[in-house]
Amino acid sequence: MSRRSGKQGKPTGGSSSSSQRQQRQPVDVQAGRDLDMVTGFLLTPQDFPGELSDSYSAVCALLRVRPESAGYAVLLCQDGDGARWSQITTDTAGFAGVLSLEQTGIQTGYVPPSGTVIAVRPGWPLECRYGFADRAAPHDLPGVAPQDLLRPPPADDLPAARRRSLADILSEELATSGRRSRREYKDDILFDAYNMGDHPLEVPPRLIDMRVLMDDDHPAYASLQAALATAWTLSEDPAPGPGRIRVRKSWPRDTPVVRASGADWTLVALADGPAVMLLDEIPGIPLALDETPRIAELVTALAAAAKRCPA
Repeated sequence: MSRRSGKQGKPTGGSSSSSQRQQRQPVDVQAGRDLDMVTGFLLTPQDFPGELSDSYSAVCALLRVRPESAGYAVLLCQDGDGARWSQITTDTAGFAGVLSLEQTGIQTGYVPPSGTVIAVRPGWPLECRYGFADRAAPHDLPGVAPQDLLRPPPADDLPAARRRSLADILSEELATSGRRSRREYKDDILFDAYNMGDHPLEVPPRLIDMRVLMDDDHPAYASLQAALATAWTLSEDPAPGPGRIRVRKSWPRDTPVVRASGADWTLVALADGPAVMLLDEIPGIPLALDETPRIAELVTALAAAAKRCPA
């Protein structure tokens, strides 16, 4: 999810998996309503919030837009009264550029180009604990039927949503620092901080460093083996389901980071590095697959299968 700077909002309750800062950007929408952007995220076949679904098509259906291959950017906004709105634009390239700049530490604003906003929906599909300080706390628009509001995943989907959210984190870590050992990662963070004049007391841990090996006598061992078997079947599928397999490039060598998902599991792996399995049966625990027989072959097969996976 994009992180913003600019006119500062205030925490207003709820939770978020990452800190979010906001850039106030007025946008004219239907019925003369002005919206200010709090934060946003990309929604493309290869890049969308996993906590919403493992399927790009399913997330598009949630937002009531067509699953176009070019995708969208989704902006979480507030109106003047503080009500939540989601603004959907086709300017994915422009918004991706903003995200790239922010990853280098450069904070910048964003306004969708004229004619690129294709929909505005009441509500937010993700939890966000921030809002603008000069208006009411973020709230749903009064008088809108519950089925017409965009809301975060329901409580009965929390285990799967949590797994998909952790998979987002693992995918990002493997793409940016997957080849570095825990010590190398810590040294690099401290070196960069000292060069910027900071003196951090501790380095935030990586989820990838928390992975554990599962013993074959563990109660969930059969579930792990079943997930691996399903992953092999998925790799051989001539047309994997939408979003079942996703691939992104790591930095700086462009090695693929592969992510594959089933009903109650998600596998995330760097093609020539760590591989991890997440299971709903043991939530929040990344299971190391590095010593699993033929894991590199499986990851390669899944990467190839991703090319056959529709949006």
